[in-house]
Amino acid sequence: VKVAMEGEAQAGNQWVPPSNRYYAKSVALPKRNLERAKQLLKEAGVANPSFTLMTPTASDTQRIAQVVQAMAKEAGFDVKIQSTEFATALKLQDQGQFEAFVLAWSGRADPDANLHQFLSCKGPLNGSGYCQNDVEARINEARTSLDPKQRAAAYEKIAQQVSKDRPIVYLFHRNWLWAHNAKLTGLRTVPDGMVRVQGLKMN
Repeated sequence: VKVAMEGEAQAGNQWVPPSNRYYAKSVALPKRNLERAKQLLKEAGVANPSFTLMTPTASDTQRIAQVVQAMAKEAGFDVKIQSTEFATALKLQDQGQFEAFVLAWSGRADPDANLHQFLSCKGPLNGSGYCQNDVEARINEARTSLDPKQRAAAYEKIAQQVSKDRPIVYLFHRNWLWAHNAKLTGLRTVPDGMVRVQGLKMN
């Protein structure tokens, strides 16, 4: 967040930021622990582990990949960066032709749209191939309930399991910055960061 996003984001470890009502507080953002990381590698018996991190060619995703590469190197990982044109990267992801992939998601106002398509067994954006029966049941429970407390309880169970399995490593939630002419009126800021053109007017 400090380097790759120049501070314009909030560190996170779930599909919604810590400020969201559905953030599972029992699964807090972990602190960095290099010694533990090195110990786990030693216990795994893997010497000089290496993997390729595919990233789109946009400047922000390139910075993210470079920071991940540098931080992981301190723990003993050799991360190779594969810069790939965005549409090609998405195609390779869809085909499962990658080891790790940096993908930015604008986010949606309701957590289900940040969760179901990425972690549901047959989710259309489930590039990791993740499928866990209890998580699947909780996802369906949350998306079919109108009770905020019931949904929050389901999301907490999901977060507890996903934080162990880690099919996706959530890094941050970007701050949305808007620059516009003072003559523009009617701009509405929505949590998903997408501009709605209805009601916009240049005076």
